[in-house]
Amino acid sequence: MKHSWLMLLAIVLALPATGLLPTVSGNEDVLQRRPLDLPSGGIAADQEEEDAPESIHFWGSEFEGDQFVIVFPAYGFCGDTTVYAAIRAEVTAAIHQLSSEATFDLVCFNAATFTWRPIVVPASNGNCSAAVAWMNTMSPIEQHCIVEACTTALGISQAGDGQSKQMVVCGARGPYCTTSGSSDASAALMAITGANYQQTPMHTVYFTTNFYSGEEAFYQQLAAMNGGTFRLVAF
Repeated sequence: MKHSWLMLLAIVLALPATGLLPTVSGNEDVLQRRPLDLPSGGIAADQEEEDAPESIHFWGSEFEGDQFVIVFPAYGFCGDTTVYAAIRAEVTAAIHQLSSEATFDLVCFNAATFTWRPIVVPASNGNCSAAVAWMNTMSPIEQHCIVEACTTALGISQAGDGQSKQMVVCGARGPYCTTSGSSDASAALMAITGANYQQTPMHTVYFTTNFYSGEEAFYQQLAAMNGGTFRLVAF
């Protein structure tokens, strides 16, 4: 009798080792796998958001890209600087909309062409403030040598490594330039478009006031020939 009880005890003690008793290993596997079953789409969405082009709002239009070159005149007609003051304010607001992931440059013109930087630079707070300070040093005069300004800006844009480049060209007159003798609109259109070998979109903004008007055809054609948009702003 004693030997029978000893044999039964030995069998019971051996049961867990032989796997005959139920375990929760299956549930443990489920718990271990659960974190791996979570969706991973959030990371991809974040990455897409970072890679998406940025945008600027400029005179009611929105332009998307990661590199922006803005061309504008320091132009004053008979001492009137209303247009130039408005352009400075709009350019200031536009570049401050960008993050440092985007790059930009400014090109100003009247009787000559003035570049803020020889290359595009990140739109950091420091660079944007420096660009605005430089812009405020320009003295507006009644000259509008836009051809050299645009071709210079195209050279800067083409040298940049942006994947989505945009140019915005502002103007208050046609190509009125006595210093170079270049005042022929058709020749100006051909010269600028011919220099745009990367086919960068060129968006144009034409300003008209009581002092001058009716010269918007040049800007309409410039935008149409270079894949951009046209906007007229009246003062």
